[in-house]
Amino acid sequence: MAGYPYTSLHDLALKDIEWERWQRLVNSIAALFNSPVAFINQASNKGIEVLVASELPTTHYSPGGSASIETNVYCHKVVRSNSPLYVKDASKTNEWDNNPEVTEDNYVSYLGYPIHWPDGKCFGTLCVMDTSPTNYKQPFLEMLEVLRDVISSDLAHLYKESELKIESRLDPLTEIHNRRGFEEAFIQFQKLGNRLNRAAQLLFIDLNNFKKINDTLGHKAGDEVLKRFANALRSCIRKTDLLCRWGGDEFVILLNNEDKVAQKEFIERIKEKQENDFKNYGYKEICFSVGAVEVVPNINCDLTQLLHKADNIMYSCKKD
Repeated sequence: MAGYPYTSLHDLALKDIEWERWQRLVNSIAALFNSPVAFINQASNKGIEVLVASELPTTHYSPGGSASIETNVYCHKVVRSNSPLYVKDASKTNEWDNNPEVTEDNYVSYLGYPIHWPDGKCFGTLCVMDTSPTNYKQPFLEMLEVLRDVISSDLAHLYKESELKIESRLDPLTEIHNRRGFEEAFIQFQKLGNRLNRAAQLLFIDLNNFKKINDTLGHKAGDEVLKRFANALRSCIRKTDLLCRWGGDEFVILLNNEDKVAQKEFIERIKEKQENDFKNYGYKEICFSVGAVEVVPNINCDLTQLLHKADNIMYSCKKD
């Protein structure tokens, strides 16, 4: 895994971000702490990514640079714990012996606070680092916390007003649509289908024997199965199709194709992809059941009704 399930703000190219204000804020933090470096970082799909860096000769990392999720850097600990971290002197503990910020750039002191998305999840960090051990007094810690809140407030505004809303429509484990995202995308999909008088196929998919994986091998193995199956589904769909983790081990696909023959071929492709992948992984007993219904244009039938019908068909297939 390269990083976290969030698209980089740099890649989203949002117009409403106060980049200049964030830059002034970071520069001011470095000056107030008499620190060689200060950052606003994002926990993005690239890992820990630098969004804004202090404009000092002693700042060794530039915006856009990132540390993968496997790299032992301070900010990963902040993000994973979603809590502040103050390392006064990294040389006093073995925890940071393989941290390149320490071994390569001699940033032995670190103070960082988590920046939050509006739902409370960790967006990234606001941090300062130093090449000498530090002992910041409480007012300095409180000041950095207040400045962190300013950035979190900016994100709350963006979350409501911009494309960042997309992130709340993704399932964090599989990185495909969650239920909310699929429901909203389905409405738009159906409107287009009605205008074009074009049918589609709705597939409700349930993994068989999934509970056995969780019960015998644990939830970590179960999560790996879900991610691998989602990847198998993703590799089979087209850009015009919709894919969703509906919940638990249930997935939904909307095929932008009214041809039922193509639907059967599609299911066979999934089976082939899934069987090969899971056989190599050692989960031969994992398979899936499918219930499929047609989404007829200009017929008053909502998603709940369609899924209920597809679910019944799927369970009938399981019994057979």
